[in-house]
Amino acid sequence: MASPAAEIKRQSLVPAKIGKYVIINKIGKGSTGDVYLSHDPYYRRDVAIKVYNIEEDSDADRAKVSRKMFFNEAHMVGMLQHPNIMPIYDAGEEDGKYYVVTEHIQGARTLAAYCRPDNLLRIDDVVEIIYKCAKALHYAHGRGVIHRDIKPSNVMLTIDNDVRIIDFGIAIVTGSEVSRIEGIAGSPSYMSPEQVQSEELTNRSDLYSLGAVMYELLTGFRPFRADNLSKLLH
Repeated sequence: MASPAAEIKRQSLVPAKIGKYVIINKIGKGSTGDVYLSHDPYYRRDVAIKVYNIEEDSDADRAKVSRKMFFNEAHMVGMLQHPNIMPIYDAGEEDGKYYVVTEHIQGARTLAAYCRPDNLLRIDDVVEIIYKCAKALHYAHGRGVIHRDIKPSNVMLTIDNDVRIIDFGIAIVTGSEVSRIEGIAGSPSYMSPEQVQSEELTNRSDLYSLGAVMYELLTGFRPFRADNLSKLLH
């Protein structure tokens, strides 16, 4: 149990508000920023708010990438409305804080929890999950969006076995004026051959990555494994 002093310190690090949203608590931390739980009183629903650490990042290149990822996700507000894609409700900037507001699903976990040989899902469940992901990607591709980073940690599984694809931070959007993120290809273990070789990507690249996810969900192992990055990509 945390000491009173530690609890006070923790609370002081959590902003009271972000934009119009009153913050309840911090629920996660990623490579690009922090995630907070909030309640939207207007729509009477809980939401998750991802705040990008752009201004606080001392690494200029990393801050530049974070800014591009923010604008990429902000571009998706209301664009993708499918039951198996995490909806993005809002995005904004306030006092140097860039944030994206999404659905919050109580008790959901990513598929990364079910990629160990000792904790695999039933085959029927895997088939249903991959089918729903494929439908969601078909929908996104039909709207000119290639996700580019399909992997177990970017697919949420709800407590009633439903699916949400998340994190469109490095997606390619056909006809978008948002500057493309160069130098970030995706996650090496799930990248298609054309993605590894920095070739032009099509919708098929996402389906290759989804196939790699399915392999891991069924076996508990990634389809390609190596002790360093260059061997893995080879």
